[in-house]
Amino acid sequence: MVIVCESKTGFTMKYANMLSQKTGLKVFPTKELDKVGSDEEVIFFGWMKAGMIQGLKKMKKHNVIAICATGTARNAEPDDETVMARNNIKDIPFFYMRGGCLPLKQMKGMDKFLMSLFVKMLKSKKDKDEELIEAISNIENGFDGVKEENLAPLLKWLSER
Repeated sequence: MVIVCESKTGFTMKYANMLSQKTGLKVFPTKELDKVGSDEEVIFFGWMKAGMIQGLKKMKKHNVIAICATGTARNAEPDDETVMARNNIKDIPFFYMRGGCLPLKQMKGMDKFLMSLFVKMLKSKKDKDEELIEAISNIENGFDGVKEENLAPLLKWLSER
């Protein structure tokens, strides 16, 4: 069994490395998929962008036994079932973990453009609750939501296999 990870800014890779430290499993970035046998059991980590788990399509020919997605929200949005349906996840355990976000001013290109539009849209909402205010701040200022305790459901699942 190995861990395969698609990470853009490093937050998703932090989780993969934490899991590796706890289990002794080796971590491979998706760009090194050629080093992972097609029959090898894989725990996959990918980051969320517009509801899609990045890197997951690269895993089609591999034996993925669990899928872990990271995002900036407290929970998978709008919920786990919707994320699973959008990403065609069937009969495979799914785990969402809060990741992180670079500050808006450090983003580049299309990511910066899209996130700027997203923040503008969020700010234009009339009734802002605590979660919305937090989301705006997290995007503008960046944040790191990676916590070891977020691995607990995955570690429990692994121990029960």
